[in-house]
Amino acid sequence: MKAIFLSFLLSLVLFSCKSQSKKKNKKDPEPTPAVAVNAPVDYDLLHPLKKWTLPKELFEISGQSWIDENHLLAVEDFHPTLYLLRLDDNLQVEKTITFGDSSGKKFDLEDVAVIGPDAYALWSQGKVYKIANWNGKIAVTKYKTGLDKANNTEGLCFDPVGGNLLVACKNESDIADEKKSTRSIFEFDLKGDSLKTEPFLLIHTDELMKMSSEKLLFFPSAIAIHPITHDIYVLSTRDTKCMARYKHSGELISLQFFDKDLFPQPEGICFAPDGTMYVSSEGKHGEQAVIYSFKHLK
Repeated sequence: MKAIFLSFLLSLVLFSCKSQSKKKNKKDPEPTPAVAVNAPVDYDLLHPLKKWTLPKELFEISGQSWIDENHLLAVEDFHPTLYLLRLDDNLQVEKTITFGDSSGKKFDLEDVAVIGPDAYALWSQGKVYKIANWNGKIAVTKYKTGLDKANNTEGLCFDPVGGNLLVACKNESDIADEKKSTRSIFEFDLKGDSLKTEPFLLIHTDELMKMSSEKLLFFPSAIAIHPITHDIYVLSTRDTKCMARYKHSGELISLQFFDKDLFPQPEGICFAPDGTMYVSSEGKHGEQAVIYSFKHLK
């Protein structure tokens, strides 16, 4: 009888331990999905090659473009100014180029693209500024695109395949009958200085969720074309911080999530000719803005 009683007590203890273990596992937080949720991937977002901390004037960095192995050209939200950054061990602002008057006017510059001697800067309300001869005696021209603050234009890059600029909308797609969660990318014709009416690429959130198997919201904050593969990379910030990769033909290839500790607010992306990727993140919660470089794995 004593042996039976002891066996009964042991069973109760084991059952209690299993129950507590199950409850604990239910409460455990899910790991941050900082790696790709779909292969193939060509950048390890958890292990950057290098990190640069930006000065206070670039706390609100919103985009950058590759110049050469030692330089990037950047913009920040509040001033019509280009910042030439020297990528030394300690990043330096080598030169500033002011291309507009910000007195009495609120600017919200979101990205920059460089084509030879000319730079193009994107305003969140749809206008594109051409800063001809940006590193010399500049000449500035402003173009309307037909997009506005409801679209919240945030991404700009040069497409070497089509020879035009791509403009990514963070909010309204500007396409009738599309879901509110759909985001659009338009093509700005550099020969006609005008926006093409049909979207170049539509980002369907449903498609991204099928790939990731979890609920997400996608708000494009930057765009760039890979110099070797010509794949299209689009960053998302705000609710979901991630990077979607599309073939130039528009097919979704992969989706990767950023580690929020490394990228509290990813805002800019560009590539060097060898495929090295540069991604910037705005400053947040007292931490300064940063730029990371990543090695192309292929």
